Amino acid sequence: MKFIIKPFAEIIIKSKPVRKRYLSFLQTNCNLSFKKIDSWIKARFHWDKWEVISENKLDEYQKSNLIKKLSRMPWIESFLEVVEYELWDFDDIFTKCKDLYLDKIEWKSFVVRVKRSWEHDFKSIDLERYIWWWLLKYGKNASVSLKNPELTINIEIRNNSLYLVKNKYIWVGWYPVWTQDKVVSLVSWGFDSWVATYSMMKRGCKVDYLFFNLWWKAHEEWVKQVSKYLWENFSSGYKATFITINFEEIVASLIKDINHKYRWIILKRLFLMAADMLSNESEYYAIVKWDSLWQVSSQTLKNMFAIDKASNTLVLRPLISFNKQEIVDISSSIGTYEFACNMPEYCWVISDRPATWAKLEKIIEEEKNFDMSLLIKAFENKKIEKIDELFQNEKENEVEAEVVVIPWENEVIIDIREEMKSEDNPLTYEWVDIIKIPFFDLSYDFKDLDQSKTYILYCDKWVLSKNHAIDLISKWFKNVKIFRPLLNDSSCRIKTWK
Repeated sequence: MKFIIKPFAEIIIKSKPVRKRYLSFLQTNCNLSFKKIDSWIKARFHWDKWEVISENKLDEYQKSNLIKKLSRMPWIESFLEVVEYELWDFDDIFTKCKDLYLDKIEWKSFVVRVKRSWEHDFKSIDLERYIWWWLLKYGKNASVSLKNPELTINIEIRNNSLYLVKNKYIWVGWYPVWTQDKVVSLVSWGFDSWVATYSMMKRGCKVDYLFFNLWWKAHEEWVKQVSKYLWENFSSGYKATFITINFEEIVASLIKDINHKYRWIILKRLFLMAADMLSNESEYYAIVKWDSLWQVSSQTLKNMFAIDKASNTLVLRPLISFNKQEIVDISSSIGTYEFACNMPEYCWVISDRPATWAKLEKIIEEEKNFDMSLLIKAFENKKIEKIDELFQNEKENEVEAEVVVIPWENEVIIDIREEMKSEDNPLTYEWVDIIKIPFFDLSYDFKDLDQSKTYILYCDKWVLSKNHAIDLISKWFKNVKIFRPLLNDSSCRIKTWK
């Protein structure tokens, strides 16, 4: 089995030494990737000849995996699955074309396209006419269409070799990994951070992943899954790193001590401060963020200006001019769409009516209310993992939490909403005790409750209560459930069992 590789178009503008170096990177990346399929598959890239050859016959599963690897390999714009023969005369070429293509052109319009390199005693158009004339003679109800054919028969001739193309595969190209330096990408929920990360891979960057865990482990697991998917499919040849920094205490402090208008902006500044410290420690040349200008109220130029002042490291925003639909379309094409659709978003918990045109002076003044020792502590306790080793030490059994619709009178409801939200829309009850513990205090205060009772967690959007319940159960608290009440119209009056 043989494939002819068509390189990324931008190779044309590179000098000979640069092209030679990039080819070396690409060949290494390919061979490392192919080892997982079959050790006999080899990439052989020379100045004028790019081929992938398998000396063993591959089964359908191996072949589909090889095509998938090639279709997502940086710097490959397209590739052809070919059958190679020695070049003889026109009659011999037609005989081979007849065996391969005659059945395919039945009841179809077709055209023959010939590409040649080197010097021959015939023109490409002469061979094209010869082949299609004889195929028409033998083909059942076939016709030739030069403009809109249903089937294109591609033939390539290089020196004294004839290649009949069985299939053509097209991809997007871009630069091989390792051709640029290391960057660290801030990854999280939704569509945007994954498309931003992918965009930097396209330009040849060695991308590591930085995740700020705002509340619980379930969120971290989602993000790890998508990070590993991106690395496996679009970053061949680079053994990436996944860094986790726990921001639970920081979020709790922001909610308590910072004006709601500036929480989200200051949180993003803290992200950059931590990423800047990591860049100095691990020699990252840029921090990748997912902001798109004016996509949400906090993503204005003035806010971005105030946020970027928190870091001395270059901040890159590859999605700055993209609209949401463009981002979603790219997410769909690279395979992260389903992940993003099923991943809960948590930004609404802290992003409460953020300032749209915040002044840097005001942000810095408000930031003085935050205890920076919490950031230093979080950074020093960061967790660094190799991305190919993720999930190796995870527990086999997933934690589940029981859902309660109507509580019993011996159960206690914990309203984990922020104080402001619980006051605006108070929770009333009949025959059931209710206590208020904001979600950012729950992990610390739960152990002090009477553990002989059963507690059911309530919040407006269910995501917080679900994940906090799972988090507490994983810490060996078995008396925790999730509360999804039956409500009377728009009120929060709860029906209960006596």
